Amino acid sequence: MIKQKTSIVILDSNGDSNQKIQIPTIILKNWKTILCIGIFFICFICSMVAFIASKTTSDHYEQVLNKKMEALQKAKQSLANEEASNQLNLVQVQKSFNSIDSALNQINAKMRKRGLKEVAPQLKNAGGPVETEENLDELGKYYESKLKSLDKKLEGIPLGKPHQGKITSRFGYRRNPFTNRGLEMHSGIDIKGNVGELIKATAAGKVLHAGYKGQYGKVVIIQHSNGWETRYAHLSRTNVKVGQHIEAGQVIGNLGNTGRSTGPHLHYELLSYGKKLNPEKTMLF
Repeated sequence: MIKQKTSIVILDSNGDSNQKIQIPTIILKNWKTILCIGIFFICFICSMVAFIASKTTSDHYEQVLNKKMEALQKAKQSLANEEASNQLNLVQVQKSFNSIDSALNQINAKMRKRGLKEVAPQLKNAGGPVETEENLDELGKYYESKLKSLDKKLEGIPLGKPHQGKITSRFGYRRNPFTNRGLEMHSGIDIKGNVGELIKATAAGKVLHAGYKGQYGKVVIIQHSNGWETRYAHLSRTNVKVGQHIEAGQVIGNLGNTGRSTGPHLHYELLSYGKKLNPEKTMLF
């Protein structure tokens, strides 16, 4: 079938035979089918080429996209770590300033216990932007240390009132309260009250004397730091012992009328290195 051939004569423009071609007869009979098959194969090859090209491009973009996704994940993790670190720093700073607040509250509580104004009262009608500061944790530790040092110093300095009664006789020269004649030096202040009312130490220290002592009657004498000394006289009762350590604001006895006294009151004296001073100057400031 394939051996059978058909001659095709190619004519020029003048109609003369110029060339002859022999083609298998089967091709001529089935040229349409062969043409369709050829077109199919051409389309198939083109499709394969396009698919391969598309697949290659897709793989390339997928790799690029994966790299970008990895970079984004690393950046996200880095931001998360940074945020966690910032949160930790904020917690540390907050702890430091909470320590300062705690120290201030302790000092203010002791001031109120002595009948004094607070060292750092609450601010009213105040505001403004918050300024940022580097090394806030170290700054907090610095102020915490300073406040503790201040607290320790205040503990040993006689401040405030041992009793909240009215002052009936001040420091300095006065008339003799028994004869109402002549002058005498009054080395402390007298605070009026009722027998049995509580008397509190105005500073921390050690008890030098607790008991009866001449014209003082029942008296408590306390030695404080830096040469300070306080005396609480005419008590009805003493609640401390010699050598005992006393905290500021601690009850040391009860108001009375013992010794040289014209009525229930507290005689309060303040000494600095043995010199008697006016206690009123340490009560209000």
